[in-house]
Amino acid sequence: MSLSLRYAARSHVGLIRDGNEDSGYASARLLVIADGMGGQAAGEIASAVAVETLAELDSPHTTGLSGDPVRDLDDRIKLANNKIRAIIAQRPELEGMGTTCTALFLAGGSHFAFAHIGDSRAYRLRGGVLEQISTDHTWVQRLIDEGQITPEEAERHPQRSLLMRALGTTAEVDLDLTVLDVQEGDRYLLCSDGLSGFAPFNTLASTLAGYGDPHHAAETLIQHALRGGGADNITCIVADAFEQAPQGARPPSQAETQYLELPVVVGAAAENQANGTTSYAQAASEQPGANPADPGVTGMMNAGAILAAAETPGQSPAQPDAPVLPAPTVGGADTAEMEAVSGDEPRRRRWLKPAIIGGTAVVVLAGLAAGGFYYTQQQYYVAADGSGHVAIYQGVDYSLAGIKLSHVYTSADVLVSGLPTSEQDKVDSSITATSLTDAKTIVSTLSIMESECAAITAAPTVTASSTPSASATPTGSATPNSTGTSTAKASDKASGTASGKASTSSSAHPSTNTSPTTSPTPTPSVSPSSSVSSGNTVLGQLSAECPVNAG
Repeated sequence: MSLSLRYAARSHVGLIRDGNEDSGYASARLLVIADGMGGQAAGEIASAVAVETLAELDSPHTTGLSGDPVRDLDDRIKLANNKIRAIIAQRPELEGMGTTCTALFLAGGSHFAFAHIGDSRAYRLRGGVLEQISTDHTWVQRLIDEGQITPEEAERHPQRSLLMRALGTTAEVDLDLTVLDVQEGDRYLLCSDGLSGFAPFNTLASTLAGYGDPHHAAETLIQHALRGGGADNITCIVADAFEQAPQGARPPSQAETQYLELPVVVGAAAENQANGTTSYAQAASEQPGANPADPGVTGMMNAGAILAAAETPGQSPAQPDAPVLPAPTVGGADTAEMEAVSGDEPRRRRWLKPAIIGGTAVVVLAGLAAGGFYYTQQQYYVAADGSGHVAIYQGVDYSLAGIKLSHVYTSADVLVSGLPTSEQDKVDSSITATSLTDAKTIVSTLSIMESECAAITAAPTVTASSTPSASATPTGSATPNSTGTSTAKASDKASGTASGKASTSSSAHPSTNTSPTTSPTPTPSVSPSSSVSSGNTVLGQLSAECPVNAG
């Protein structure tokens, strides 16, 4: 039995973000989702690089492939990591950028090579039952695994977006890699956390089970995420496994012809491809009739238009023949009707139409103005106030005709100058919040960062003395360092709050105890930046970004 995939991919910038940092790729044997992080346009670079590199698995001209799908997928993801690290080396201001990556590569028609890193997700619907086949590499998932919080508590945890692993943040890649069996009728969903974080599991299950067409299912999932808040970029791929008919056995049905085996590119990778700013893998361009994905239609290729072009040589589907309309007839009753319309009475009443249109326009504009003002008063963001403190603003960070459309709702006892430099930049440019509660969570997280920077600055440094002590009492020994790292999504949601995705980190400092000590087991109430144990983690250097160490 040889299986293939029918698929659909969609990506939406969401209702809050200015740009799309997600990327996606789907073909008859390869599905890839990447969710970029880092801000300053870095997240979209990282996700596009990951998708571009993995899409080369579909190209017959790609060299260096072993023929083993698991090994090839592993090698490609590591290559993507190296490419992202090389970009960071060339552009140090992009330090901290990275991306999640979740991929399914059909191997031999009956198995998937499955690779995963980060918090994008993969689901499988089999026999009407939906199950998550990926594991989130997040701080809250670690707390769940340790039994410290429940999955329900994790959904509301302020650090729910802290990543423990991602591509591009370290030289080594700690990847989940396995082989999954595939059965005919299986339906797979790959998505960024912009979908899984805003659409409940039951909604995902009912939508995937309720729509037979992958395109309808994918579009409906996007709409569910938007109705759930849409505070993040939303990207999903829906794919069905089906058994391919032997070549020449029968002509394809109408339902099958809509699924041409052309790659679909969505999100940041599609936008870069359409703008010509990236050299995307040749998998799409080498197939007849293929063209770069159009981000205006979420990167979906129009299979019907391509079929029409193939059936009518020389005629472009974008330029169909103009319809032939019958010529109007003049004479008899038609002539009399035209003369009546041109009479004096209708001419006297011609002022009514402009007056009605003008009045309607005034009412509409007044309604839009009132609605716009109401909308601005439901928005919140975090920025610096005039005294250099972090403040929550009500309204939108914009001025119209010299009138500022926001005001300080409340100021916090958090100095912007006491934050890590990366967080100072975000506060200076303002951090969009999804609600007042979200804004307060952002301020709380920034307060924790300020406190940790203050602790790092105040921590004593122990130096060894070469002069022997005259006392018989042994001198205190320095406590061994215990470091830990974690990556916070923070371009629009610092530590699970507002815009983008960035890094935070911390380290335990030497003390003068007479015996070595270790960090206590982390609990949900303790900031992960001060309690994450060392291991295969992904972190920036918080101490390097604190004001005393900046520069």
